[in-house]
Amino acid sequence: MSNDYSEDNLIEKTTISLLKGLGWETANVFHNESFGALGTIGRDSQEQVVLKHHFIAAIKKLNPNLPEVAYTQAYEQIAKAEASKTLADINQEKYQLLKKGISVTYKNEKGELIKEKKIQVFNFKNPQDNHFLAVQQLWVKGVSGMKRRPDVVGFVNGLPLVFIELKAHHISIKSAYEKNLTDYKDVIPKMWHTNAFIILSNGIESKVGSFTSKFEHYHEWKRIKEEEEGIISLETVIKGTCDKKNLLDIFENFILYDDSLEKVAKLVARNHQFLGVNKAVKHLKTLKENYSKGEISKEESQRLGVFWHTQGSGKSYSMVFLTQKIARQLSSNYTFVLLTDRTELDDQIYGTYEGVGAAKNKKAKATSATHLKELLQTDNKYIFSLIHKFNFEEELSQRDDIIVISDEAHRTQGGTFAMNMRKALPNASFMGFTGTPLFKDDELTKRIFGDYVSKYDFKRSIEDGATVPLYYENRGEKLKLENPKIDEQIKSKIDAFDLDDNEEEKLKKLFAREYPILTANKRLKAIAKDVVQHFNTRGYKGKALFVALDKVTAVKMYNFITAEWQKYIETLEKEVTKITDEQEQIIAYRNLKWVKETEVSVIISSEQNEIKKFRDWDLDIQPHREKMNTRDLESEFKDEANPFRIAIVCAMWITGFDVKSLSTLYIDKPLKSHTLMQAIARANRVHTGKNNGLIVDYIETYKALLNALAIYGGGSKGSAGEETVDEPPVKPIEELEEELKETIDASISFLKHDCDFDLDLIAKAEDTIYRIKYLQEGYNAVCKNQDTRNKFNVLAREVFKKYKALMPNQAIYNYKAERDAINGLYNLIADKVDEADVTYLVKQVQDVVNESIETYNTELNKVEDYGKQVDISQLDFDKIKAEFEQLKSNQNIAVKSLQERVKKKLDALIKNNPLRVDYFERYEEIIEDYNLGKEYKSIKEVFDELLNLFGELTEEEKRSGKEMLSEEELAVFDMLNKGKKISDKEKAEVKEAAKNLLKKLQDNEFKVVDWTEKSQTKSAVRKAINDYLYSKLPYPTYEDGDIAVKTEVLYNFFESQYRDYGNRAVV
Repeated sequence: MSNDYSEDNLIEKTTISLLKGLGWETANVFHNESFGALGTIGRDSQEQVVLKHHFIAAIKKLNPNLPEVAYTQAYEQIAKAEASKTLADINQEKYQLLKKGISVTYKNEKGELIKEKKIQVFNFKNPQDNHFLAVQQLWVKGVSGMKRRPDVVGFVNGLPLVFIELKAHHISIKSAYEKNLTDYKDVIPKMWHTNAFIILSNGIESKVGSFTSKFEHYHEWKRIKEEEEGIISLETVIKGTCDKKNLLDIFENFILYDDSLEKVAKLVARNHQFLGVNKAVKHLKTLKENYSKGEISKEESQRLGVFWHTQGSGKSYSMVFLTQKIARQLSSNYTFVLLTDRTELDDQIYGTYEGVGAAKNKKAKATSATHLKELLQTDNKYIFSLIHKFNFEEELSQRDDIIVISDEAHRTQGGTFAMNMRKALPNASFMGFTGTPLFKDDELTKRIFGDYVSKYDFKRSIEDGATVPLYYENRGEKLKLENPKIDEQIKSKIDAFDLDDNEEEKLKKLFAREYPILTANKRLKAIAKDVVQHFNTRGYKGKALFVALDKVTAVKMYNFITAEWQKYIETLEKEVTKITDEQEQIIAYRNLKWVKETEVSVIISSEQNEIKKFRDWDLDIQPHREKMNTRDLESEFKDEANPFRIAIVCAMWITGFDVKSLSTLYIDKPLKSHTLMQAIARANRVHTGKNNGLIVDYIETYKALLNALAIYGGGSKGSAGEETVDEPPVKPIEELEEELKETIDASISFLKHDCDFDLDLIAKAEDTIYRIKYLQEGYNAVCKNQDTRNKFNVLAREVFKKYKALMPNQAIYNYKAERDAINGLYNLIADKVDEADVTYLVKQVQDVVNESIETYNTELNKVEDYGKQVDISQLDFDKIKAEFEQLKSNQNIAVKSLQERVKKKLDALIKNNPLRVDYFERYEEIIEDYNLGKEYKSIKEVFDELLNLFGELTEEEKRSGKEMLSEEELAVFDMLNKGKKISDKEKAEVKEAAKNLLKKLQDNEFKVVDWTEKSQTKSAVRKAINDYLYSKLPYPTYEDGDIAVKTEVLYNFFESQYRDYGNRAVV
């Protein structure tokens, strides 16, 4: 190969040229290095790795007018080596000295003893004032007199902070790690005493890491700015890390030492963490400056932004980098309140802070609301708490130097607890951290925290190697139901029970979830068999999670999987005895041993009366509960060597639970949005030997997955190359408040007219005794029939939605009394339904379904191209996003099935017995939909040809002209249109609906004399309005809650404006 392409000429010279361009001095000491104060690089011998004379000159400049002995002491402390300590321990000690200052003791000119004087080593405020020297081919004499010659070492103020090992462009940098770096650690260990980070490069591939990092944890540095497309190049990594300002920033603020795994691991921030944290700090500074100038309001200055870094990209460590840099550079007086909504997340974040030595006070972790109150009135630097502990309403601190950081911000920002927190800390600032993006229904998150302050999405994390690629595999089964008598059989089971309203409501909820089909024994057994076969024949045999539909199904799956596991072992035992080749037999026996020792465990939360609940399903929860209570299953599962390898869960462990060796996620539970993306991210952690994570889908998750990936994968690019983010629509506060008031008024009106109940009885009750009394009366009034209960529940949910949308504005307190009263009634109704025990009946219905599937379908058919995998990381995220956005924007498409759905909702609302349906047809529909999702062809079309997922959508025909409305019709239209953003076509439909509704009422119901005085005609008017709106208003722009509210608004208007219409008609 030509000498022009050698490591020295092509790679090393390029490196030195780049460093010169950044203002570094350079020297090549391969030949003829001179030593001493005036030597080539300012050291006295080849044994020295700290350039003594440069070091002393630098600290004299930073710490002038001290006696010579002080500078000599500082040098000796840095240069000395303690053989009894590990390299990591030595490096950590030296790092603290270099960052915080070296303590020296000396006598001043007056002979006074000066103790613990701090000698500063670097000028962090003005990086240019430090001395930067890049040395090529540095000979270092190490142990046993052996010499080694690193390619390039970067010295700052005489200290070797940057170690650069280079290879020719055709040689993998892994060889630099495995051959050169390993040898350097053994032979010249003192080179690592003050090292900040290491760069490995062959010009084409470059990675950054620490001397304790495994090779797979070295990371690429692809961007100088966050919004740039990543470029793998030597130029980018040198400019990104060795720019004078960046290098000192990395050293001061982006290095951590984690000893939580018994030995010290040195962590250097990844590219995205460095960029993201710096953007967040800059944003904070800008907000404070703008507020001090009067350019923004106090509320705006408190919104510090949303920090979205995808799951598995080191979000917890980013929190540490951020909070420590703020405390170091802005003010050491800051208190950081780190909030989560789940115990495991709280433990994880506290564990991260404790592991790196940032949090040293275990009492700073709130154990109760009382304890949290105490902590918030202290000056603790860090406070850790669950959001639920803000179960009090009182102001605790006026401090404006408190920053609240909410992890998984989309979950922790709403609700009463969040409002209580803001009342307790009125002057605090708020930042949201999330591993998933803001979805379309997350406008509240933006209102509370502000816009994205940093983005590191799913696609970039895979491209950068921060996470491993995820593969999707559909292994579902087709079901078949051929029992025409199932309808009659299920009805007979239900009729045998005298169900009250609450039991009936609960049964309806279970059936709405397609529960009997999804939990059919035939189906679950087939899945169990497949899991056993698949798990034991994978390439990388990491840990696995199986996500079941619910707790009962989780225990069922344990029984089915363990039964199949035993069969699998018996099969292997027979096969291994037939192997004649000795070497193959040894391998087979080794695999058999691994299979036999593998443990499967159920991980589910406990609940009251769970023994009875499971017993009613002929299941025993006690052995599982005993195992969960007596063993540390979490630690065992995280231990790669532990034989606990499959965890069956339904809610626990699918978010905020990191197991690096977890490689497979089996999903048999409908998941969507944040929960789905957090769940699949369990499998994307980087680990030795793990090339990818695998998502195995048994339940048609792919549509929800695509919908989430449309946002999760990243924003699309504008025509000018600018990144565009589809921000959720944020309405003006005044409009939101008006919508809340209208919805509450509608609810009060409904309670008064339809239920003959005054909500003020609850809201303004004299004391708790009366409030309990009126809650019971209200419950009885609302539940007089199924229709009133359904209607109230729809209205209540609409109130909650509007109330939450107004958060965190203080105007919310004007409506708190009414909202709390509605919430009290709603919860009482929900609790009654939840308390209803229909387990025995559900089991009997389940038995009917099991029998039908078992009897009429002896074999479950494999789907086409069963088990074929799709690489999620290779999807065209921009195309996915564009197609989903196109679909969402076409909200007016008049599809027959959509009209049928609206009709079904109407029927369900007005029928007193919604359970009396044709069950055979219902389950045929369920199974047809289920099987459709199991065709691999449709999955392939979804992933590769997104247009075929939803079919061709024809353009809507334009109307010939606009409808002219009278004043009366216009008033109705305005009430229907208020608070809605509708298209031109929808506007025409709403106009037509307003015109025809008014005419219909005037021609019929309003003609009844004194119709407002008769309960029968009043109900007829309300029902006529409700029915007409359901059939005519465009869906989904007008959903159930919208129509319920509009019905009440229109009814109140008609009652006041047309009460005498019948009398006028008679005259």
